[in-house]
Amino acid sequence: MQRRSSGEYLFLFALVVAAITAAVLLSLQVMKVFDTSGSNGTLEGDYILIDPGHGGRDGGASAADGTLEKDINLVISLSLYDLLRFVGYRAEITRDSDRMTCDAGLKTLREQKVSDMKNRLILFDKSRLAISVHQNHFEQPQYWGTQIWYSTNHPESKMLGASVRQAVLEMLQPDNKRELKKSTGDIYLLSRTTTAAIIVECGFLSNPAELSKLKDETYQRKLAFAIACGVIAYNP
Repeated sequence: MQRRSSGEYLFLFALVVAAITAAVLLSLQVMKVFDTSGSNGTLEGDYILIDPGHGGRDGGASAADGTLEKDINLVISLSLYDLLRFVGYRAEITRDSDRMTCDAGLKTLREQKVSDMKNRLILFDKSRLAISVHQNHFEQPQYWGTQIWYSTNHPESKMLGASVRQAVLEMLQPDNKRELKKSTGDIYLLSRTTTAAIIVECGFLSNPAELSKLKDETYQRKLAFAIACGVIAYNP
């Protein structure tokens, strides 16, 4: 894949924004076509699914200062969702608040987690492509950097992952040497979905310097922007 510079990504994004702005007289009709304000999973087919990992009782990984993965996932995902919709993509999001996507009436956390994963998988398989946003954590604090996993069940997952990885490295993390990785069987969603899908582990909550960035609103928006540019470059 030919490498793109950060300037090229910005130019590409600006072109798309300009195209949408030029069509302002048709905005009412366009919004009818692209409207996905509900997050009930009723849309089928040609849309991008954004999946903020964890939520509700499932906090995901936690930092030494108590920061929970679920909260950072949601903020970055909402920014990504808004960006993609702004430039004209049809998009859905698995959750837009601090909640799980499990069925009602389940009492134990285990039951809720199992139901949550199954319901997310249904939404994954209805979409054209899916991006799940997570954070990493490791016992040693020196590890850092965005890591992207791709599903091996769809041939375009790897291309999507490579495009997003390249955008993040070009725009935010030029020293990140982490390779794109194919999913293993223990990654529930990626090992089971039939759609093009990736998981973006944005950074390590266990690294104090990176944690500080991940908690920063400006950096969160930059991450969302870089991921969006990767999606646009993959599927302009």
